[in-house]
Amino acid sequence: MPATVFEWFMIVLILATVASVALETVPLLWQHYQDWFVMFEVVSLAIFTVEYLARVWVSVERDNGGTVAPWRSRLHYMVSPLALVDLAAILPFYLIAGADLRFLRIFRLLRLLKLVRYSPGLASLGRVVYAERRALLAAFIVMMGLLFFASSAMYFVERSIQPDVFGSIPQALWWALATFTTVGYGDVVPITPYGKMVGGVVMIFGLAFYALPIGIIASGFSDEVHRREFVVPTGVIAEISLFRGLSKETVADIAARLRTLMITPGTVVTQRRDEGNGLYFVMSGEISVFYHQRSIQLGPGDFFGETGLISENGRQPACIARSKCRLLWLEHPDLHMLMTLNPQLIGNIRGQAEKRLTDFVDDGLISPKDGTAMLSVLSLMMPDPLSGAGGDPTLEI
Repeated sequence: MPATVFEWFMIVLILATVASVALETVPLLWQHYQDWFVMFEVVSLAIFTVEYLARVWVSVERDNGGTVAPWRSRLHYMVSPLALVDLAAILPFYLIAGADLRFLRIFRLLRLLKLVRYSPGLASLGRVVYAERRALLAAFIVMMGLLFFASSAMYFVERSIQPDVFGSIPQALWWALATFTTVGYGDVVPITPYGKMVGGVVMIFGLAFYALPIGIIASGFSDEVHRREFVVPTGVIAEISLFRGLSKETVADIAARLRTLMITPGTVVTQRRDEGNGLYFVMSGEISVFYHQRSIQLGPGDFFGETGLISENGRQPACIARSKCRLLWLEHPDLHMLMTLNPQLIGNIRGQAEKRLTDFVDDGLISPKDGTAMLSVLSLMMPDPLSGAGGDPTLEI
């Protein structure tokens, strides 16, 4: 309940600061209430500053206790995207202290980005853009190519007739961009028959290709919503080896946090040296895990991603789908929260990881030397919560 109240308070404060930016532009309001605007800005800036410093200070609790230096944990958090957004919302006001408050309006609008932290929908949209980054980059390259082709074509057919607006390719870029995006301001138009022909072709291609990013994001967002809405039966979760023996309440909590992923053949699920991916559970299909140039095959009932928990650098090998797969994904923040609240889960992960490493060595998939090294790291990074070593087991993650 306190966390919910705080989140709503921060959302209202962020929206209020943005509204303040707009109201300050009204001369009459600024003239009569300038002192109130300044006071509100000072108070809101102080709140955002305290929030940022508090998040940096407690960020150490998210990492493995006793294995990562506190300063390193805090530094790692400070360079995370959300922390950089928080910093951007307050830093300009300290760097240019004493400047005209109205001059700082543009920086205050950056606080809108802080809503990503409190809005699951915006966070989902961010994940969609990141997941579709390669497709969006390809679409952007195509768009830029068409843009320069259209401006070049219009330059060659209209430059002698309208040298003031089509006298160079950079000048023609404005017309090409306005036409491709179907804005059509009308300030620059072709007047020759060939120019109108080029303009017609550009309009048609603009409708076809400049809608690509919208379609990519819409499709990805639909998939993201479907993954979030998918309900994983608790009975299925209880049968997963990692979660056996956990209480019904814990299993229900895990089921609510799992996401389902439908993976096509050839998809790279995790890349080499990725950090903080979480755990993946294979429900159907086959996954290839590449470790030291060796390929390890995983099938239904297997899981992967624990290497990120038991390695010193938190990284793991590449995992690629060999066939169409259905995976369940427990994200890194949710996994650490569950491990903190449920020491038995730490023991389950440790036991399963030890068994798998031993099996891989026996099957010749991993050399005895590599297996021994990973087992030693496992003992260091994830002490047995039932042994009593290291004090409170909930602090060992």
